[in-house]
Amino acid sequence: MESIHPQIRPMALEDLEEVLRLERRSFAAPWDRELYLQELRHNRHSRYRVAVPGPTDPPVQPRLLAQGGYMLLGQEVHIMTLAVQPEWRRRGLGRWLLLSMLEEARAQAAPALTLAVLEVRPSNRAARELYRSLGFQEVGYRRRYYPDREDALVLMLTDLHRDPIWEPLAAQLTGLRERMARGIRPHHEGEPLEMRRARR
Repeated sequence: MESIHPQIRPMALEDLEEVLRLERRSFAAPWDRELYLQELRHNRHSRYRVAVPGPTDPPVQPRLLAQGGYMLLGQEVHIMTLAVQPEWRRRGLGRWLLLSMLEEARAQAAPALTLAVLEVRPSNRAARELYRSLGFQEVGYRRRYYPDREDALVLMLTDLHRDPIWEPLAAQLTGLRERMARGIRPHHEGEPLEMRRARR
């Protein structure tokens, strides 16, 4: 398959069918249409984004490669969801989307975004490794947080307004943008996959 050159844009109502399919592929307790409609139409604190092929790329199925969302509450950003299609995992899409959302939240919360927070399943090693590599620290847990009663680890990344914290992340984001501009391909058949699940 030819390389594609992904772009990140706001999630639209027209994306919901593919968003819900990715939910079902990625999460044990996927969000439903009504929850997304509520978030997109009425939650002025939330922003949801999708990664899709570039306008001149060859058609791919599924067209939606990744999705993510966050809620900005004052000087804190809460990562609500992050998911990547199985065949596009381990290509940098989840990291790129997450860092892009943090960059956007920093701009919204200027001059100071002090804290990023998220929950993750203890059993989700791939996601935990991603967050740890970006500087998130495990600070606690929520008992029986998920519908199947699994606990959730609470992770935080502090002092995002400080240059020594943000500059290495910004450098990663620049490198990922350059990588996406050069193009990426999906996994080859038989290549091992890892889940990238931020929540539920």
